[in-house]
Amino acid sequence: MTETIDIVMTTIGSGSFLKHFTDTLAEDGARLVVIPDRKTPAAFYEACERARARGARIVSPDVPEQDRFLARLGVPDLVPYDSDNRRNIGYLLSYLNNSAFAVSMDDDNLPGDRPFLDEHRVVLRGPERHRTVSAATGWFNACDLLSVDPCRVFPRGFPYGPREAAAEVTRADEVVDVRVNAGLWLDDPDVDAVTRLAVRPRVTAYDGEPAVLARDTWCPVNSQNTAVHHDALPAYYFLRMGQPIGGAALERFGDIFSGYFVAACAKHLGHGVRFGGPIVNHERNEHDLLDDLAIELPAIRFMDELLDWLLEFRPQGSDYAETYESLSHGLQDFAEQARGPAWTPDARAFLHRSAHLMRTWLTAVRRVNGA
Repeated sequence: MTETIDIVMTTIGSGSFLKHFTDTLAEDGARLVVIPDRKTPAAFYEACERARARGARIVSPDVPEQDRFLARLGVPDLVPYDSDNRRNIGYLLSYLNNSAFAVSMDDDNLPGDRPFLDEHRVVLRGPERHRTVSAATGWFNACDLLSVDPCRVFPRGFPYGPREAAAEVTRADEVVDVRVNAGLWLDDPDVDAVTRLAVRPRVTAYDGEPAVLARDTWCPVNSQNTAVHHDALPAYYFLRMGQPIGGAALERFGDIFSGYFVAACAKHLGHGVRFGGPIVNHERNEHDLLDDLAIELPAIRFMDELLDWLLEFRPQGSDYAETYESLSHGLQDFAEQARGPAWTPDARAFLHRSAHLMRTWLTAVRRVNGA
């Protein structure tokens, strides 16, 4: 691997966020990989040029360049336009560059801690001693590491069943090789639209110590301020959204699926997932919360049952690509076996399509590897 660290994001904005990354990009080996889309204005490219003139390392291929890149990898139709799925191109560029790790962020996640990347480097340090958490329910709430007003909240993608019971958490000091590091957020936490509509939570402080999930314990990993080791990127495909389920397009869960799946692969390979720092200021872009609710509900309806399967599934494989492929086949089998009112033909079709796209993603990864 090279020593390069990539911060990967998509944007359809003017690039005003770039000024907040000046100090971060000055850190050794850091570069910004920003994937624009068809809606991204010319002002963004001008902002990139100004930032480069100040010494920032920025990779920002325009849409035709992105299309040529995907075609060279043999997957011209893998990534749709006008979609946050475009960040997969950034992951592939990071993987192609053999960068040490990629930090997935949104353009409204602004670096807070200085130096920002130090805690994310935990994914490079190999086996070392960490504080691990094991929950009796199998579920740890990473938002418990934050001070939140007006009440306790759960991260987006956290199943609803385990929210009902207080989870007894056991902490221990163990040697763990962390390959995924999920940094947290101040101001607007990454919670679902149900929570935002009900309580409008605000994070005032990060006052917990970092926590590494024990093998029997889970928590959703999103794409906001999350570092993924180079070797784990083959299992971090941001799932394609937009499929209709019950008359509504499923959105806003592509990163949640990718986070759960890379965590499943990490657990199988004996690696850890850490929650805590570094912290970003989440100055959230404007959202229509009722629209967010409508497009989150299709996944919410079946997520608990899907996660019950994932926690029991035992993938095969000796590396992340092999394990991820095994997971894709397991997901396809589950789509046929799942029972219950949530598993409509649309929901099953979504899982089948996702499994196919996961393996298409691996085609691109293997082309990068020269296979």
